[in-house]
Amino acid sequence: MTNVLHTLFLQKGLRAIVFSLLLLQWLIPASAHSQETLRTEASPGLFEQWNAFRSDVREHGLVFETINTLDVLSNVSGGRQQKTAAAGNVDLLLTVDGQKLFDWHEATFFLYGLGLYGKNPSDHVGDIQSVSSIAAPNTWKLFEAWYQQNFLKKRVSLLAGLYDITSEFDVIQSSSELFLNGSFGTGPEFANSGENGPSTFPDTSLSLRGQAFLSDTIAVRAVIADGVPGDPNGSNGTEIILNKKNGIFAATEMAYYTFKKLMTKEARKTVLRARPLRLVFQRVGRAAPVEYQGKYAAGLWGYSTDLNDLSAIDRAGNPVVRQGTYGAYGLIEHIVFREPQDPGQHLTFFARVGYADPRVNRLSQYYGGGLVYRGLIPGRDVDGLGMGVAVTRNGSHFTRARRRTGQSTTDSEIALEFTYALNVGPELVLQPDVQYIINPDTNPAVRNAFVLGVRVQLNLSWFEERED
Repeated sequence: MTNVLHTLFLQKGLRAIVFSLLLLQWLIPASAHSQETLRTEASPGLFEQWNAFRSDVREHGLVFETINTLDVLSNVSGGRQQKTAAAGNVDLLLTVDGQKLFDWHEATFFLYGLGLYGKNPSDHVGDIQSVSSIAAPNTWKLFEAWYQQNFLKKRVSLLAGLYDITSEFDVIQSSSELFLNGSFGTGPEFANSGENGPSTFPDTSLSLRGQAFLSDTIAVRAVIADGVPGDPNGSNGTEIILNKKNGIFAATEMAYYTFKKLMTKEARKTVLRARPLRLVFQRVGRAAPVEYQGKYAAGLWGYSTDLNDLSAIDRAGNPVVRQGTYGAYGLIEHIVFREPQDPGQHLTFFARVGYADPRVNRLSQYYGGGLVYRGLIPGRDVDGLGMGVAVTRNGSHFTRARRRTGQSTTDSEIALEFTYALNVGPELVLQPDVQYIINPDTNPAVRNAFVLGVRVQLNLSWFEERED
């Protein structure tokens, strides 16, 4: 325990959070009492000037958020070695309302700067699904930069630029906002596909996305993007490498939403109660997530990129080259229980299955699911409690190649996670987390790993109006 605490205080990410909290105390009061204190102790007019500046920025359609997230995870038994590691990132998010700033009707501009720091806890665990969804090579980059134009009363939209496709495709809102393990955000068979994955964290590529709401309950979206985002040999800042050999990536998804029977059409558009969880910026840069009762979606994706077969070889002993690859997924997310006194407190069930072409993708299957309860403890209405299981399986070609070289392998890696997000205040979340990884990296030589840790998250929205 002493070593864990020592690591906590040494990590520069934690120091950044502490500094941000001190800054928050002075600049953005969270209550009427703190506002009165600022009026009393600060120079006359300082508070009013700050509020006037924030109001002017909002009126011009600018929203700026900073999110500092730090995962400190300790592999206490099994895995490769018993050590603690901290991984973090800083999100800098700027949204521009084109209507307010440029008189450009139904236009949105979005810039997302991403800073990555720390070490990957999976280096100690040895897993493939990633016990921390925010771990990545240390760098600063422009992660997203896009323009979106809406048509037909926002029923149709086009988006172009650097774009994270998994912000809208293959999304289970309840699980991606809460869990630390990467497989509860994007399925591992999808995230690890192709030469460098699709256009998503930590590398995005130039993309063109179209979306249409065919009715109040049915949405169809499609995207094309560069087939190899970033540099597969290493991530260092924003790298846009346009090469004919990269090919293209394409995906399409159809989603069906259900709503409470008593909800009116306008009530369906009511956004989820604001809370400082990861991906909260979706309500800023993109269409705000509606409070649906259920979501049922299916998607198809594919690459035109040439990829080497993992097992088959030609007469010269070289890997057979396959022209492209493909995959599919399906997901369910449904609120199975609402508290009668407050429907906003509820239990959500989610499940997902995924498939990827086993000839060129190591991970060919995924099965996952779990439960998320929002507001289980009385008086803690926006806290989140989650438990889930994620199972990923090796493809037949990868297994065949491993065994041909005398390397033993198991079929699957299984991740179990239990977590609780404690919303300390409007800006701060403390989230204890427990994970148990069975067959890490499907390597029989690596023992099952038991991981303990915490996520600390600070979310500041600098110019939005706050409710006391």
